Amino acid sequence: MTTGPADVRGMTMPPDPDDGGDDLTFDPVWDSRNVIGHIRDFGRARRASPLATLGAALRNVVAATPPHVVLPPIVGGYVAPNLFVAPCGRSGQGKDAANAAANAAVTIEGGVQVEFPNLGSGEGLARVFAGRGKGDNAVPGAEAAQIIAPEVRTLGALAGRSGATIDGELLKGYMGQALGFTNAHAETTTAVPPLSYRLCMSVGVQPENVDFFTAREKDGFTQRWLFLPTIDADAPDERPDEPEPWTVTIPDFPKNDAAGHFHIIDVPTAIRDEIDRHRVLVLRGDPSVDPLHSHRMLTRLKVAFALAVLSNRPAIDADDWRLAGVLMDVSDVTFDGMRSVLADKRRRENQLRAEDAADRQAIVEARLVGNVQARVGQTIIAKLKRVESATRADLRRAVRSNDRGEFDPVFEMFLDKQFIVCCGTTAGGVDEYRIA
Repeated sequence: MTTGPADVRGMTMPPDPDDGGDDLTFDPVWDSRNVIGHIRDFGRARRASPLATLGAALRNVVAATPPHVVLPPIVGGYVAPNLFVAPCGRSGQGKDAANAAANAAVTIEGGVQVEFPNLGSGEGLARVFAGRGKGDNAVPGAEAAQIIAPEVRTLGALAGRSGATIDGELLKGYMGQALGFTNAHAETTTAVPPLSYRLCMSVGVQPENVDFFTAREKDGFTQRWLFLPTIDADAPDERPDEPEPWTVTIPDFPKNDAAGHFHIIDVPTAIRDEIDRHRVLVLRGDPSVDPLHSHRMLTRLKVAFALAVLSNRPAIDADDWRLAGVLMDVSDVTFDGMRSVLADKRRRENQLRAEDAADRQAIVEARLVGNVQARVGQTIIAKLKRVESATRADLRRAVRSNDRGEFDPVFEMFLDKQFIVCCGTTAGGVDEYRIA
């Protein structure tokens, strides 16, 4: 394949078909820029997914960008370019490998120091940036942090705790909003001012656990993530040679707002207009427009900024926006694929449960001898459907007195065929049972 000339930003232009080039082989992502092609080659040399490796590299360069760098107030106010990326695949397909490959593929010079705290509570997240202690024992907070969670189950477990605030704090962290809480004592206060920190995040997602995200789509949580696959359908049979690391220098970001507090990222007018047109339709309540798509457009803008920084540039251009659109399309396909896998899994499980229940019912009915045992069985099931769980004595008392002689054989047969199961004990240590 012949390619066009590279411009001053290191971007390889599409081949010219009039010059004998085969434009059908030009890839809109990997062949667009030398640094992106490098990340693909390095990922394959480390047997990691190129797309997941690229996502991790984009996250790394944003994390190193100083907190005073903000996206312009196209809608509302300033927004932090904080980036959340989710490598997606089955266990063993290389979510951790992509993060490690990205760290080795791209060396970052300049920018701010990035901490890597463990995932914890919502208050713990704020504490990362607020610092802890007082006086001589005071530990300052981080200026920038990346949270790497290999499995979304960890995040789900934290979010499921009673009184947990991690979901809400992450939503704030994505935007760069104020974090934490102001308490009566300064040493316990975790309040973090808005746009004073940089937070990026990676969460590994398996299809079986994607329900953490599907359950939060209506809140706009899911649309704030870039989902990238951990598979590489075109992985070469032979491991390619590993290229030397690529150096990215974080650009200078002088404060350029009127108050001298922030550097406002330059976004071309055409991109601003596209976002604005969508916002107008949302404001008008146009039924053809999903308001949650606004979050997706913001994520695309953040990805575009990450692509600019990866190319050593401080401002977004039209090609950054184009490339970001391609990656967002990949994200949509990846997420929808995981959703389909989960739906198929649930359908199979429901079918198996229904078949098991039908088999047990048929066996139970075949084993019931005469009308009396049938009545006893119906009484036990009716009782458990009303109260969910009951002791053996409670179930016996529910049966008519003149039928109780058949209670024991029916009860034992129900247990043997797992039509009912023990589900715990009472405060007095007596076993309780429920329908399986």
